[in-house]
Amino acid sequence: MFARFFYITFFLTVVLQCTTTGFHEKKIRETMDFGIESKFRVCLVTEPDITKEEISDLFTAWNEELLYYKLKAEPILLEVVERPGFWGTDILGYLMDRQLTKDCDRLLYLKGRTWGDISFEILTLGIFVGVGLKLEVQGAVEGQTNTRGYIKAKYISTIQMLFTSPNSTLIHEGYHLLGCGHQLFMKECYERIRNVKLLLTDPNRDTHFFPVITTSGKKILTRPEFLSYPNNE
Repeated sequence: MFARFFYITFFLTVVLQCTTTGFHEKKIRETMDFGIESKFRVCLVTEPDITKEEISDLFTAWNEELLYYKLKAEPILLEVVERPGFWGTDILGYLMDRQLTKDCDRLLYLKGRTWGDISFEILTLGIFVGVGLKLEVQGAVEGQTNTRGYIKAKYISTIQMLFTSPNSTLIHEGYHLLGCGHQLFMKECYERIRNVKLLLTDPNRDTHFFPVITTSGKKILTRPEFLSYPNNE
């Protein structure tokens, strides 16, 4: 009975983890035109224990995924800070209070690993073993503009590595930073990325800003428009 419960829980957890941005549909993706090679700049706010090598590994993995769409994410280290709060909502609130500078198309916070995190990992591992609930959140992107997010960039606990990794977390949240939502299959996400890239030719676009389409479908073409958007919706 326990074994059956474990395998059902394992399956459901993996499915929920892997399908939040959808399963790839290679045949559909390969028929779509994603335009010319393009770059977008991702400004990083990191915690002190995140190394340059870890940042490089993260973006190497993400850019391998972005090759599908003729895109490349270019990391720009903005600053190193102490964590503004323990919970992910604290980090997102901190990011929402920050303006997007002229060199940034997206803002990403790289969360490290503290003794408090380790204690929480042990607690959530116990809950998972006891009742099958996985409570840890590895990353998130705010839903107002899809331009700011965070990921846990450093973790090594058994339960975390069983289901995900920092690289896969960045790839997942990276899709949200490009405007993708949650769906079972990726067709809608492919269309959203294609539509974002089509905005690169919009005559009203700020040529120094990589555009975004929000979750609600609003097109943001300029940085001032983006900065005022959260207060106007």
